[in-house]
Amino acid sequence: MIRLFIIFAVSIAFFSKQSFGNTNTIFSEKNGCFLLYNLTTNKYQAIVGEKHCSERYSPCSTFKVPLAVMAFDSEVLKNENQVLKWDGSKYWMEVWQQDHDAVTWLKNSVVWFSQRLTVGLGQKTIDRYLEKFKYGNKDFSGAITRAWLVAPDSKLPALKISAFEQAEFMKALWTNSLPVNERAMNITKQITFLETSPNGFKLSGKTGSNNYDSNIKKRLGWFVGHLEKNNQKYIVVTNFNDLVPTDDEMSAGPRAKEMTKEILKEKDLW
Repeated sequence: MIRLFIIFAVSIAFFSKQSFGNTNTIFSEKNGCFLLYNLTTNKYQAIVGEKHCSERYSPCSTFKVPLAVMAFDSEVLKNENQVLKWDGSKYWMEVWQQDHDAVTWLKNSVVWFSQRLTVGLGQKTIDRYLEKFKYGNKDFSGAITRAWLVAPDSKLPALKISAFEQAEFMKALWTNSLPVNERAMNITKQITFLETSPNGFKLSGKTGSNNYDSNIKKRLGWFVGHLEKNNQKYIVVTNFNDLVPTDDEMSAGPRAKEMTKEILKEKDLW
């Protein structure tokens, strides 16, 4: 009986909905959410900030993941090597001012490439995919070139999604359960690969960044990902928004990714 109680107590601590490792420090002065879903056991291994994880926000550049699936499935993009030509427009990021394929699109989070795809897909097709994917509020009515980029506190119609819904989409993608052709899912998974950790965990995923003010002092950050080593397979989702202005010079999405790695590292998952 004592042994069973100890096992139960350890289980409750590991599956804590209040904290997981050093999340209290990492999410200091932030509304934060961290989800770790074990694809082997089909259970959440960590839920931190459950209320915040249930609230919907703009997906920002994490929308590039479902958009890639749509584009490959519909053959708006034939393959990951198809190049889209830069039209000569000036952008705040110099790396956007050149031709890109799907790999460099995701690597450099090229907005014009996304916009070319959404226009190519068209409103009705995107709406159908969002419905099939059960992706957030499925609202793409705001603007076909900006529906996923609307400022967090805007009253305009916008695509929004919660961390739990992000996890559901990623679970479907990484178990090849989306209602699209398997090739589209496999290419998308391939081009979202990011890095291998010092302990051999392969991380794939996408960051997303937005801001509550023009000074970029209060941010909305996302990271959605897949973590794998041998038979260990996980979905990870991190989301935060700053409660007070910050002097952190890192963009919100990359910061969410670094937060994710810090949390995983403490639990020997990195």
